[in-house]
Amino acid sequence: MTNFKELRTQNISEGILSHTYSETQPLIDLTSPALTMVNNFTQKDPLRAHFETTIVDALKQITSQHTGFILVVDDQEKLLGIASSADLQSSKIMILAQRLNISRAEISLRHVMTPLSHLTGVSMQSLGYACVGDALQTMEQTGMMFLLVTTAHNEICGLISAREIAKTLQIPVHISPIAHSFSEVMEHIEHPH
Repeated sequence: MTNFKELRTQNISEGILSHTYSETQPLIDLTSPALTMVNNFTQKDPLRAHFETTIVDALKQITSQHTGFILVVDDQEKLLGIASSADLQSSKIMILAQRLNISRAEISLRHVMTPLSHLTGVSMQSLGYACVGDALQTMEQTGMMFLLVTTAHNEICGLISAREIAKTLQIPVHISPIAHSFSEVMEHIEHPH
């Protein structure tokens, strides 16, 4: 036993037990590792729905699964975009229905989702060195409520949700969407008629 050293011992006569089990999660703040806020698709299969799924049906799925988002896919299960529960309940739904000349019940995920082309991603590796505040700052700067997480091979393996950060940390989040085209700018301008 010459390769080992004796450990320093402590007086335990007080007999105080440590609380080793806690039902509460450890406190998370803006300086916590960003990985604590990742919805990792390799650990829990995310909720998915076809782009033609109505917002009514999608909202039922989101509610029953207790999640804040749904991945929107095509016939081949290719990711097309993301819709949040807030998107599905937004006051903009009625405006959209009027503009499309359809009823609210006919609006599908393809009408309300944030398309993949309007989202951005960060690697799981870079998140390993980042804190929650860094992820939130990135979302604020890009005007996106979601930050997709990618593998080393650029495959989408998870996401971080700004709303989930706000809910977990009990802080307000101010993210203003950034228009990607002139028509998107016009959509956000309120018209008098």
